[in-house]
Amino acid sequence: MKTRWFRISLAATVAAALWTTGCHRWETYYQEPSMSPLGTQSDAVWRQQEANAEASDFVVYQHEFQPGSERLNTDGEDHVQQIAARLLQGHEAPVVVERSRMSPREDTQYRFPVHTNPELDMNRRDVIVRALMALGIADADERVVVASAYAPGFRATEAEAAYRRGLSGNDYRNFGGFSFGGTRF
Repeated sequence: MKTRWFRISLAATVAAALWTTGCHRWETYYQEPSMSPLGTQSDAVWRQQEANAEASDFVVYQHEFQPGSERLNTDGEDHVQQIAARLLQGHEAPVVVERSRMSPREDTQYRFPVHTNPELDMNRRDVIVRALMALGIADADERVVVASAYAPGFRATEAEAAYRRGLSGNDYRNFGGFSFGGTRF
């Protein structure tokens, strides 16, 4: 008997609550989410990364010159020709000559080749400007600048590890020896 009165009082309480607050359908409170198509928020990030990588293609690195000289080596000559071809296709990017960091200075105690050389950098810039002008780039003088490369190079320990992986054939693609990025498993 108590359970029956309990059920009746519960039903009356629920009915009173619905009557005082109003009975609304669930559709009133539910809104369809306005979602963008998958990937649209990350597309801008990917486009920016692609643009940064493209700009990095227009950097003439210091290892593309003969050591301590403004003369291009064979790889540097090929790279400048590729840059000129892309500029003629309509790419709008500055051409960056990487600042030298391998010059010895006579006024130091040990004369290690670890210093910048602004004069050498400007001579290298002039070589690149002349080469691009000879390859048909009329605005080469305005386009070529001396600056640091966009992407930093290897540090000594990173370069050594990459060199050793190259010698042993163990790199991140070598799954047969269970080697991932130089870590052996």
